[in-house]
Amino acid sequence: MGKLLLLLRLEGPLQSWGLRSRWDVRDTGEEPSKSGIVGLLGCALGYPVGDPRLEELDAQLRMGVRVEHPGTRLVDFQTITGVLPIASGGVRGSPDDPATVISPRSYLQDAAFLVVLDGPDEVLRRCAAALAAPRWPLYLGRKSCIPTRPVLEGLTDAYDSIEEALERHPWDWGGRQTLKEPPSTLRIVVEDPAGEAIRPDRIRVNPARMYANRTVRVGHVPFPGEAPQGEGGATACT
Repeated sequence: MGKLLLLLRLEGPLQSWGLRSRWDVRDTGEEPSKSGIVGLLGCALGYPVGDPRLEELDAQLRMGVRVEHPGTRLVDFQTITGVLPIASGGVRGSPDDPATVISPRSYLQDAAFLVVLDGPDEVLRRCAAALAAPRWPLYLGRKSCIPTRPVLEGLTDAYDSIEEALERHPWDWGGRQTLKEPPSTLRIVVEDPAGEAIRPDRIRVNPARMYANRTVRVGHVPFPGEAPQGEGGATACT
């Protein structure tokens, strides 16, 4: 028996995991952000925006991501009309003469990810129970991005570490019928204090909703093989 880990599957027509989204321009990273995953867990648990428990949850969990399918990038140009805040602290427009801005918003189309979370067993079990019966609807980064399968893959003690789970957990074809064959390797991003890359996505509860940096290690693992048809790859633990 290995270490208890919480596994999530994130699939949907659109996902968006902003790293530098400020004001009009809303970006997306190439894989789920930690702030986005903690926010997703917060929705399941019923933690509102700004709740200090979100920052506590961020500190308790270590995250790894495997890119099952990178998807393609989509940029949607939306318009916003009204009395709009600006960076200086003032506003643009008025009730009688509202302002209109164009807001480019980036998404990942048809992407799929395996997320592995490590932390205290009690916290992982509580998160798994909440994902199975969420307090509020779950979404993949933005409220318009609805998952097409249950987010909860399961709790498992089949692996000794996040790294082993990312390397060995079966790959899932999901809805990717357009692929003629599976990839030879899969990209992984693992939270690591000695990592060489930085992600500005650690939750810090503050009025400006600014985030702290997190270091990660980026690499690749060999294709792990497919899950047997009709079977999930995670072992349920109670």
